[in-house]
Amino acid sequence: MSGTETARPEPAAPEAGPTRDVDPFDGPVARVLRRGAGALIALGVRGVARLELSGLADCGDLGRGPLIVVNHRSFLDPLVVVTLCRRHGVWPYTFAREDFFDRPLNRTVLRLLRGIPALRGRAALGGLRRAERLLAHGQVVVIAAEGRIVPGHERSDGVGELRGGAAWLAHRAAVPEVVVLTLTGTDDVWPVERGLPRWPRWPRWKAPGRPTVTVRARRITLAPGARGHAITTAVRATMSELIDGS
Repeated sequence: MSGTETARPEPAAPEAGPTRDVDPFDGPVARVLRRGAGALIALGVRGVARLELSGLADCGDLGRGPLIVVNHRSFLDPLVVVTLCRRHGVWPYTFAREDFFDRPLNRTVLRLLRGIPALRGRAALGGLRRAERLLAHGQVVVIAAEGRIVPGHERSDGVGELRGGAAWLAHRAAVPEVVVLTLTGTDDVWPVERGLPRWPRWPRWKAPGRPTVTVRARRITLAPGARGHAITTAVRATMSELIDGS
């Protein structure tokens, strides 16, 4: 099943219950700020791109997550994912580059918006363990399987080299299934070398003048006790099929 986004008012998105023991920023004020930020993000995404959705209805409620594994081509990717999840009443926890948290103001904003620092080396386990605890509390977590923005020349089959974080998290959290979600066209809207996305000029901001971002999704069931290589293989095969349009 597929469909193209049409402009419509978005309802206020309720969120899962408080998780103050694992997230000190999960309070009433943070929830209000997230609702406002979410509305602005959704407006911005619709302003720069037209979303073409495929498989999301068959995939079911994204709010059930619990673990959403995505590819990564642009800074626009997490904004699109947040926009989609809000429609299902959820603001997910999303991994973001560690250096984005360096400045105090950036760190506070990202924590309010449920960002998880994607640490490197041995420290990477800290962020993954936090995500594991969040999954145990019924929260939805989004992780980029490739671990970084992958340039075009490094994804000959549409997918870059997958890191081990998504598979580690899926195994440790013992999730029975994961949502594999792919986005194509986001790097046309917001190339990595640009500080901001390309904003269509009048009258191209109207559909179908805006560039199209294609979103495909599939929920895959993991075998009981599945570990790293098996999970990575299943995720990569599904990503490749979705990007290819199979």
